[in-house]
Amino acid sequence: MSCPVSAAAAALALLSTVTVRAAPSSARAPAPVREIADLMLPDVAVAVYDSTSPIIFYNPHHMAAFGPAMRHFFLAHEHAHIELKHTRANALGSGTAAEDRTLQQHELQADCLAAERLEATGQRAVALEAMRYFARQRGKHFDDEHPAGTVRARNILRCLDQDEAETEQVTGAR
Repeated sequence: MSCPVSAAAAALALLSTVTVRAAPSSARAPAPVREIADLMLPDVAVAVYDSTSPIIFYNPHHMAAFGPAMRHFFLAHEHAHIELKHTRANALGSGTAAEDRTLQQHELQADCLAAERLEATGQRAVALEAMRYFARQRGKHFDDEHPAGTVRARNILRCLDQDEAETEQVTGAR
C-alpha cells in the first residue's frame, strides 16, 4: 500500500533548500512545523520549508534503526532547515557540482544550528552523540548532497562550546 503523502513528499523535497538566517525578533511568530510519518520516504527525514505551513516528513522505519539521541538530532536538524528557510530553489539549475556544494553547505548549517539549539536547551549529549555517529561514518557520503561523516562530525564539534580536554576526550585527538 502506498502512502498518499509520499509522492507529495518526494515532489516537495525535490523543490525544497535558500540559506537565510532566522528573521529578526520583530517578525511574526514562525508557523508551527508539522511532522508527518511517511513509510515510503527513502531518507530518515526531510524538511519542506514553506513560510505558512512548513512540514517535516520522516520515515519511522528508518528512524527505528537509530537510538533516541540520533532520532532527536535528526529531527532537530530538520527543524534547523526550516528555521534557516532552506529551499532547493536557489541550488537547482546551477549545475550538478555547484548544486551539490550548496546543498552540502545547507546540511552543515542545519547540523550546526541543531547542535547549538540542543546545547542551549541542556541537550548537549544529543549533539555529541550525533558528532560521534558521524565520526564513525568517516569518509562515507550518504549521497552527493550530504558531506562526508568526518566533515559533519568536525562541523558539529566546532559549533559546540568546547574546551581542549573535552575535544580530546570526544575525538581521541591529542
